[in-house]
Amino acid sequence: MTILIDPGGSNLVSVFDSVKNESVTRESLHHFNVLIDGTVVLLYQLRGDLDHARTIFNESSDVFQYDVPDHGDGLVYLHCKLDDPLKSLLSNLQTAEVIIDMPIVFQRDGRLRITFIGEPELLRRVLDGTEELVDTELERTGRYQLESRRLRSLLTDRQREILIVAVEQGYYTVPRQASIREIADDVDLSVATVAEHLQKIEARVLSQVAQ
Repeated sequence: MTILIDPGGSNLVSVFDSVKNESVTRESLHHFNVLIDGTVVLLYQLRGDLDHARTIFNESSDVFQYDVPDHGDGLVYLHCKLDDPLKSLLSNLQTAEVIIDMPIVFQRDGRLRITFIGEPELLRRVLDGTEELVDTELERTGRYQLESRRLRSLLTDRQREILIVAVEQGYYTVPRQASIREIADDVDLSVATVAEHLQKIEARVLSQVAQ
């Protein structure tokens, strides 16, 4: 079961209310751990002005510890305060007999895409509990597709980002609704770089499908 969670114009982790979307964006949440004191440890994938993120984290009273490596791909460790609705949401998930298929992916419209694995009745309880806390849309249900996860693992984070934008803009629809230039403008890369990434994406995925 995959759902989309809409935080309603704010961020589920309050410190990100101060991080402007045009400066820093969250691509995915790779790991979270709710501690016994009610705080949370998070491992985010960020993109953008990481110096701005450091400034916000350093100035926020809700952040107890953080690590934004100088050299890296935007993977950030964050230990911070946990408030509702996220506190209640994670508490419900901890008691549910389901698995969260990490990472949790942040959509371009601000929503979060989360996939759960489990028995239908247990998944229904998770959905009902989530809908009581935040605006939730059920995107799809069905058998867990391990093969699709394996194919995605062949791509880098940047390639996955470009592929998502290409699909959302209609690059792979028939007839094609977006150009490489439009994708390049959206991800702030050159046309040549995006074209090269798309070629590599197609080569890696199609070579696996053809096996």
